[in-house]
Amino acid sequence: MIVPARNEARGIAACVRSLLAQEHAPVEVIVVDDESTDATGDVARAAGGADARLRLVAGASVPDGWVGKSWACWQGAQIATGEWLLFSDADVIHAPDALGRTLALARRAGRGGVTLIPRIDVGTRAERWVMPAALVAIETFVAPGPLARHPRSLVSVAAGGFMLMTRDLYNRSGGHEAIRGQMVDDLGLALRVKRVGGLLVPARGNGLIGLRMYVGAREVWRGWSKNASFASAGPPAKALVGAGFIAACALVPHAATVVGVGRREKGLVGVGLAGVAAQGVLQRMAGAAIPTPRRDIATLPVGMLVLSAAAARGAVGRLVGRSPAWRGRRYPNAR
Repeated sequence: MIVPARNEARGIAACVRSLLAQEHAPVEVIVVDDESTDATGDVARAAGGADARLRLVAGASVPDGWVGKSWACWQGAQIATGEWLLFSDADVIHAPDALGRTLALARRAGRGGVTLIPRIDVGTRAERWVMPAALVAIETFVAPGPLARHPRSLVSVAAGGFMLMTRDLYNRSGGHEAIRGQMVDDLGLALRVKRVGGLLVPARGNGLIGLRMYVGAREVWRGWSKNASFASAGPPAKALVGAGFIAACALVPHAATVVGVGRREKGLVGVGLAGVAAQGVLQRMAGAAIPTPRRDIATLPVGMLVLSAAAARGAVGRLVGRSPAWRGRRYPNAR
């Protein structure tokens, strides 16, 4: 179990303890401290106590052309001795039976790997409104489930917080070295795995893994400015088009309703209201992975507009030569 960690002092203790508490045995937990400037390493070491299964690795400096997280994952994979590799983010908390049940699922599926979509805990209004919108956008526009599972489709999906695969599949795909410059590493690795005949089978991880992905509006904005603008391969202009499409999906049903009422066109009003109702249904469906109060049922359009603005902001930054930054590093050659 490999945990890349840069400035993760806030959540890594709970992650490490949950990995060491797995009922499946044997396991090894490798935490790669990616040049943290906070107390990540000390907190991880203290969480592991005297458990010999925990290995804390001081990551080497990031080479040119690499993104830090992929570099940390690659270093951990070279050290790991297991036949299966699990990549976990440092803020993910795993239930004691998560690994055993996911291994069983992977073996039954016979595709070489599984990725779990975690339960995402939300607190602030920005988290409650934007995170469900992001999940809806991913599962509807970026990587619809049937296409992600189809062996000949070019669509792939993975949740970087939990990616389990055989070492053989990881090696055949080229591993993180093959996607070393990609900012969104999970989607890149999932596509590489698919190209060599494997699959990270997507499954719901409710009850098995959970995390609070971002805390507060500032982290939500920065995180999705990075993720949404790099979510699909291609130039920044493609991300701008995607941002415009998401904004249109948020606004069109409401605009159609207002215009229909003004023109007294019942058909247009009906279409608009159907679209508004569909948004409410999608918001509640996202609640299976991102629990939110019922009072937020009408907030999906707002979340989609914020997500669209974040994607546009990241794409414009790329167009004007402003390299993306994450956890105190800039990546001028990220793609």
